[in-house]
Amino acid sequence: MLRLTNEKFSKLDVSTTVRVPIPDVDRARGSPRNLLAVIISCEDNMYKLCTEYGVLKIKYTRAQISPCKEKFLELDEAMKKIKDREITLREAAGHGIAGHQGFNRCNCKTGCGTKKCACNAAEMLCSSKCHGNQNCTNK
Repeated sequence: MLRLTNEKFSKLDVSTTVRVPIPDVDRARGSPRNLLAVIISCEDNMYKLCTEYGVLKIKYTRAQISPCKEKFLELDEAMKKIKDREITLREAAGHGIAGHQGFNRCNCKTGCGTKKCACNAAEMLCSSKCHGNQNCTNK
């Protein structure tokens, strides 16, 4: 079984750009299905990955990742940005286009003009789920 896996998946080098699939429960509806990462180390056929948002906490096997033909992320640039910050896959997926999976609601009665508004404090626009038909300056 191990021999078959080794034949099917070749070993990857450090600084190779790879795609990591994001499970449905960890991403929002409009988020990408994969996360781009760079291999920073390989120990016992387990790969330590770095994204542009931080180093992923868990290590991945070769069967869990797919190499990219092009080099989308440079190892040096990614390491300069993150400064050894470790994050989970869910946190990295939350930095994507659509944001985190959960909703933010404020229930403000005053028009959402101050930082007391949860949406305004999070630098997000209010949605129809926040306060329905009331006036809002943060839409």
